[in-house]
Amino acid sequence: MAEKFCENCGTSLLEDGESNNSSMENKQTEVQKYLKTTKKTLSAYFSFFVRVLKRPYVEFKNAGEQQVLYSIITMALFALVIPLIFYFGLFHSFNELGEFASEFRPSFLDIVMKPAFAITIYIFLIFIITYAGLRIQKIQVPLKEVLGRFGTLLIPFLLPLLIALIVSLLKMDLFYTILLFSVGGIGFVIPPIVLFIYREKVKGTVDFIYVILFVYLMAFISSKVFEYAIIEYILNMAKSTIDSLF
Repeated sequence: MAEKFCENCGTSLLEDGESNNSSMENKQTEVQKYLKTTKKTLSAYFSFFVRVLKRPYVEFKNAGEQQVLYSIITMALFALVIPLIFYFGLFHSFNELGEFASEFRPSFLDIVMKPAFAITIYIFLIFIITYAGLRIQKIQVPLKEVLGRFGTLLIPFLLPLLIALIVSLLKMDLFYTILLFSVGGIGFVIPPIVLFIYREKVKGTVDFIYVILFVYLMAFISSKVFEYAIIEYILNMAKSTIDSLF
């Protein structure tokens, strides 16, 4: 078969076609590798998730820098599940408007984006406050190690959120109570446990009780800011809907 060339530049059309095919094959290979890696990571995370639910404190003590990725995944799940709870809870409320529901119901992005941002900031603040508590006591510990342990303790509070998500789908008001339990647990249960595990490394003169009080005070302020941001968002959304009716 005679080889064909481009009339303008003289490039071999056969070579060009082979180059395009090779490029496509490389892209497909990269996608397959990415999907395989993602599947492997999610499978490992699920196994870790189950182990933590079975023995949370034991897994917490053994956690460290190697659990940082799992911690980030758990935080991402928090940022996803909580907005979905708000979405389905508000979705049912707007459905009570009857024929006007579709006209005045906020979009999925409107309901989801701000709560997702707020919970991400809240969890990050609680983590920073916890790490600050360690630093106040002059405890030299890697940031990633603390993050790995902090994220491990998030998992037991993720389970009630999944239950709250199911409850919100069933049009039950109980979801808000469960939501507050999980959000409160992040700020008032996890920090003292993390601080307690490092108590033997304390080198500072600040008493442990005062460190706990400091962390609780900052966590309380953070939780109030989070609650205010969410409530204000819901009220503004309701006000906009009412204004649209008149």
